[in-house]
Amino acid sequence: MKKTQFITAILIFIFTAAAPLASAQFSGLKDKLPGGGSKTTETPVGSQSWKQVASNFQTARADIARELQVQALLSADIADTLGLQSEASVMRAEADKIEKKGDALGSSDLGAIGEKSASTNDLIREKLSSAEDLTAEQTAALGKAAAKYVPSLLSNIAAAIVVKDAISAISDLGTPGFKDGKSAISAATNIPKVGPAIVKLTANSIKQGSQMISLMNTKGVATPNTDELAFDM
Repeated sequence: MKKTQFITAILIFIFTAAAPLASAQFSGLKDKLPGGGSKTTETPVGSQSWKQVASNFQTARADIARELQVQALLSADIADTLGLQSEASVMRAEADKIEKKGDALGSSDLGAIGEKSASTNDLIREKLSSAEDLTAEQTAALGKAAAKYVPSLLSNIAAAIVVKDAISAISDLGTPGFKDGKSAISAATNIPKVGPAIVKLTANSIKQGSQMISLMNTKGVATPNTDELAFDM
């Protein structure tokens, strides 16, 4: 064998033996480089799309409207029981307005509902505080109302938590595009405006409702447990 042929054979042997090792090392290095490895990226746990956030918010908004109507009617019944007919009429009219608007309730609507509810609840608590004795009929009627009022407040809390989550989520989602759908574009406008109003009204409703139910209890009315009625803005 000529010298040049011998050297060529040696080089071919070295290259053939080293190739698999180099390939393995390059593969490992490639995985560590930006863009290396698989193109599939893992979606962070708990992330939501604009469509999901918009859907969750609108459902929560409808739930809030439903429960506000329930509470307005119960407040009217309680006011009637305590002889506050004028306040009862106001709350029934408010319940009608809530039913008509439904999940289209805006921040101004929620503010007005909050003011009228607070005013009525203040008068109800004053009447309860000053009442020395309640009749058996009053006690039974108030107990019946309380049994529906507390679950409605709990439903409010659940819906308001979803709204709080939506408010937090949109800060990471950016501006919705055409592909996200009309509901997402609408939600991008409504969540920052209506969301905080829902949260504020819920916090006030829980506070006022808890005080009213507790006061009923001191007057001998059988009321549900209110330990779970807690909501932080």
